Order: sequence, then structure tokens, then C-alpha cells
Amino acid sequence: MKTELFHQLVTLIHTTYTWVDVMDASGEETFSFHTGGSFYPVQSRVLCLVAKWSNYNYPKGHCWRIPEFMLDNAIRTLSQNPSFRKRCRKEQLLYTDAEAIIKEASFGHIILELET
Repeated sequence: MKTELFHQLVTLIHTTYTWVDVMDASGEETFSFHTGGSFYPVQSRVLCLVAKWSNYNYPKGHCWRIPEFMLDNAIRTLSQNPSFRKRCRKEQLLYTDAEAIIKEASFGHIILELET
């Protein structure tokens, strides 16, 4: 994921959040992928989100860590929509795009409910 797009996603979430905010966007972690019978370590940025208020089944303070490669996969899936793909290329995401990316990257577990 381009750094500018990553920072735009972080800024959108932070400025329009209702109950989930960005806790950290500068962290990195090592993940292992299994392919070809072996595990391979991969260093990846991690977007850390935190629940500011209790909502759904998540208590206040609950944290989620979403690796950048999951965000990339979500963008790849959502890019099947031509208007999303155009906004992504121009790096002009809407808050609804940020919601869709996080929802897709978290397998539907995190619904941001952002507001402008």
C-alpha cells in the first residue's frame, strides 16, 4: 500500500470516528506465511484501532491490529468497483471508503460508523 494512501486512511478514521479511533499507525510486526511447505517471515506495518466507547460486543479499550497486507487485500477486492478504484488511484478516499476497507480487512467484524 502506498504510504500516502495509508496515511489518508488513518487521517479519515481519526477525524471522523464515532466509537473506534486510531491508536497507532506507525507500528510494525513480523508475520509468518505458510507456502510451499515452509513458513516465511514478512515484516508489515500494522494499523492499531481502539474502541473509545463500548459498542456491539466490544468493551471500551478493545484493540484490533490490522496488518497492512490485509488492508491491501481489502483494497484489491473493493477495486472491482470502478469509482472506488478511481478514488484510490487519485488518493481521494471518502470516509465511506475507509469504512469499507476496514470492514473488508477485518472480515466484517469492525464496523466503524464514521461521521462527517
